Amino acid sequence: MKKRNVAGLIVIALFVIGIAAALMQYKREQKALEQPEVGEEPETVVLSADENPFGVEIKKINENYDLTKNYYKNYDNNGLEKFVIPNIAIDERTYIAELRESGYCQYGYIDEEDNIIVEMTEQQKEEWLNYTVNDINRIIGQGEEGFYSFKFTHNYEELQLEISKEILNGKTTTHTALVMSLIYDSEIYQVLNGKTDCAIHIVGKDLETGGELMNINFPEEGYHISIENWDNM
Repeated sequence: MKKRNVAGLIVIALFVIGIAAALMQYKREQKALEQPEVGEEPETVVLSADENPFGVEIKKINENYDLTKNYYKNYDNNGLEKFVIPNIAIDERTYIAELRESGYCQYGYIDEEDNIIVEMTEQQKEEWLNYTVNDINRIIGQGEEGFYSFKFTHNYEELQLEISKEILNGKTTTHTALVMSLIYDSEIYQVLNGKTDCAIHIVGKDLETGGELMNINFPEEGYHISIENWDNM
């Protein structure tokens, strides 16, 4: 396997675990709510410290785990708001399992068109929005001085990056995982505020010179950082 492909897999793994960590952290912060009667639950497994640097439980999805709304034995969405979650870069089965336990929503499932659907109360929506903004601020705070920084403008629809070429020396994986997490949070923020065509304008500039490294519209254009960005600056 090429080194670049290995790095890509590591980025995805960090992103997956990061989203799982966020979902579980939210669950821990929620008060006990009345939960609907449900079907069979996925098995919980705990990875080693090397496999799971966030220290969270990861779900092992049973083969017969129901991802549809039939999972809920007393399904009743009267008075709930319904949203379609954008296609995410992690396994949908794992995401649904974690989402159902998080308390983000009353119902989470995959519909007949393979969309990820969440249905929630107004209070749940506001709590998820607040948590999303806090998570964005948390990630922005993980910018590393002298290497990279993050800033959102235009109501979380434009992500501005300052990036040093020095990140090519072993820091691109962490940087890219943080960017992907910010993209995810931006999409959630937009969806819960009623947008159905989520898009994020990403502008990246060289930290030292201010030269433009990228100017893309996600998801039409994918995010990637490499020596080519500086070669084409």
